[in-house]
Amino acid sequence: MSADTPSPASRPVPPDPRFLAALKARRNGDTSGARAQLEAILEVDPDHHEALEILAMLLSEGGDNDTAITITKRLAELQPESIMAHANLSRFYMLKGDKDTAEEWQAKARVLGWKDEVARKAAAGGASDGLDGLVDPATVERQEEAVRKFPDDALARQALAGSYLKLGMPAKAVAQLRKAMNLDDTRSAVYLSLGKALEASGMNADAAEIYRTGVPLADKNGDLMPRNQMASRLAALEKNS
Repeated sequence: MSADTPSPASRPVPPDPRFLAALKARRNGDTSGARAQLEAILEVDPDHHEALEILAMLLSEGGDNDTAITITKRLAELQPESIMAHANLSRFYMLKGDKDTAEEWQAKARVLGWKDEVARKAAAGGASDGLDGLVDPATVERQEEAVRKFPDDALARQALAGSYLKLGMPAKAVAQLRKAMNLDDTRSAVYLSLGKALEASGMNADAAEIYRTGVPLADKNGDLMPRNQMASRLAALEKNS
């Protein structure tokens, strides 16, 4: 082998002709033909990542979201860092009407996307400790571990809830904040955070009730900032109700 000849490991892998045929069938509107091609690929190679992804999408387009979810979960197991697999699971669950589960998968997709961006920034010589204004994935993992180890720590739950809100997971934030409030109902900042999470979840009436309770508590504690924010948000909710 000459010095200019690439080693077998470094040679590009040629496109799979069976998969290309399935994609062509799909582009031509032959959904059943595309499915047959993909299913034939998976009979021979059940771990064919691309075939799993496209077959799941075709099944979802045909209304079979349950099978699409099963297939895509298999893909996520094979490719735990796949942003697309997690995003597709979010979409399939949303189509089934399961908003909470869809939200969880979407958040996982976002974390994976941010991990990828952090890694690319680090490779380019930039900061690797997170992205501007976003949640560092490692921080979320530490916060979740802290709550598991210290379930009675209201501050740990409040911190985790803040990260969940930034991840676009208001329902999970609400759950953490309600538990934090049960542990310590004297902290006005928890009322403010819970109200915001309830608003983000579309539960405006519940948010208004939290603010009505939180404003006098903040007055009593001398907590000016959360008091003013809760009063302002309450006024906006009452105006739009």
